[in-house]
Amino acid sequence: MKEKKYQIFYIDPPYDQNKGGKKKVRPKTSGEKLDYKVISLEKIKEIMQEKLKLGDENNVLFLWTIDKYLFQSQKIAEELGYKLHARMIWDKVTGIPAAFTVRYGHEYLLYMYKGKLLKIALEERGKIHTIFREQVKKHSEKPSIAYRIIERLYPNTNKLELFARKRRQGWDSWGDEVPNEQQTIFR
Repeated sequence: MKEKKYQIFYIDPPYDQNKGGKKKVRPKTSGEKLDYKVISLEKIKEIMQEKLKLGDENNVLFLWTIDKYLFQSQKIAEELGYKLHARMIWDKVTGIPAAFTVRYGHEYLLYMYKGKLLKIALEERGKIHTIFREQVKKHSEKPSIAYRIIERLYPNTNKLELFARKRRQGWDSWGDEVPNEQQTIFR
């Protein structure tokens, strides 16, 4: 049986970090572990290297990152053969910032490709903006608009989400939080 190949990879790595600094409203959260397992950049690269082998010769990678890991994330993807097409920005529509310095009210979605950039759906050319806005729902949950953007750009492709938390119709999933009976790609 021929192994399934993917044209689209969507990755939200569990970067090694803790909860934010101490706040008057949440004095006990300073430096606490996150509510999910985190891994090192080296382990993230190792997993990506293994799973991205499932890609067609020409494929697209959508890789989530934050300011702290922006350049390292891009470098990892480049070392795996990807080229940057765009840095998309999610405006998280967060509330009033804490009184430390500035509130990081955005995350990056690196839009990268290997081989030749896949053509997007003709009817979507020029319609997707590099900045999109959606209110944060819960810590680390990514906006549903990002999935819709990818589905609009690349409607008839095989899509694989790595480090997934739940299944999405029309996508294959791999991740610790996806129940085994729902995973379509196994370790």
